[in-house]
Amino acid sequence: MGRLVRIALIVLAVAAATGFVTFALLWQSRGRPDDIPLPVAAPAADTTDKVTVTWLGITTLLFDDGETQLITDGTFSRVGITALATGRAIESDIAQINYALDEFHVHRLAAIIPVHSHFDHVMDAGHVANRTGAVILGSESTANVARGSRVPVDRYQILQFGESRYFGDFTVTLIESRHVPQLPGGEHLFPGIIDSPLEQPAPVGAWQSGAVYSVVVSHPAGTVLVQGSAGYLEGALDDVEADVALLSIAGLTTMGREYTAEYWHETVEATGATRVYPVHFDDFTQAFGELALFPDLVDDVVTSSEWLRQLAAEADAPITVQRPPLGQPIVLF
Repeated sequence: MGRLVRIALIVLAVAAATGFVTFALLWQSRGRPDDIPLPVAAPAADTTDKVTVTWLGITTLLFDDGETQLITDGTFSRVGITALATGRAIESDIAQINYALDEFHVHRLAAIIPVHSHFDHVMDAGHVANRTGAVILGSESTANVARGSRVPVDRYQILQFGESRYFGDFTVTLIESRHVPQLPGGEHLFPGIIDSPLEQPAPVGAWQSGAVYSVVVSHPAGTVLVQGSAGYLEGALDDVEADVALLSIAGLTTMGREYTAEYWHETVEATGATRVYPVHFDDFTQAFGELALFPDLVDDVVTSSEWLRQLAAEADAPITVQRPPLGQPIVLF
């Protein structure tokens, strides 16, 4: 019996090692950023008297009009694939947060707006608030992330759907939306609410999605829609007008071309946006500042980008679709 047990353990170990090697190889199979069939938007040569946005990976977007800064998500930490695959407890990288805030001159930040409360969107929000004095806007789940990071009570606000807040010349409005379906039956990973202060480290699944938002950022110079997940709520944006749409495209190829066309209709066509920038197509298990596409095992970003190009070409009025440069401001208005 002892010999049989040893043989069984050896077989299991070999199988596990083989599976890990296979997974590692599959994880490296992906397109290159230059394979995306979209031109890269030109970085701003001069930001004076301009409203700009800087894409910092995932859906972390830094808005700046020269006086006031806003940021969606504010996620700078990166979690490796091993931690994600094993469910190991994770925590924010404080040194990385400090570096990013300094490197990108985040010195006038007024508000942090997580698009929902999954780890890749909200895990750093409390630390960013504590370092900048900015206010976190969001759901009860997001507030519990803030509480877990010891954010003072006057530095986070729970908003109802449709509520707005004002920061300098910016107006931020949170509109009800949906997460892109990831599971059979239309559900997504880690649904539900965070109902108590979330202290780090914690398992990835502890960051439940909470409310999911379309974020509308308005300025006297123009209006931007941030769709932080590639889901939508039918008709939710029919009364919203936007000049620019920053669209998450994560998960679109798993949903298909027909779903992507509906997503485009409910966001770009509904708001009348004439400029579109895809975001949330980068592999967030890579180091901060490194741009790699999702592995083909997860999503085919090249294909979904081509669908966006086709949909823009089919539109009645001209719509520009460009890939934002990572870490460099582009002029919105």
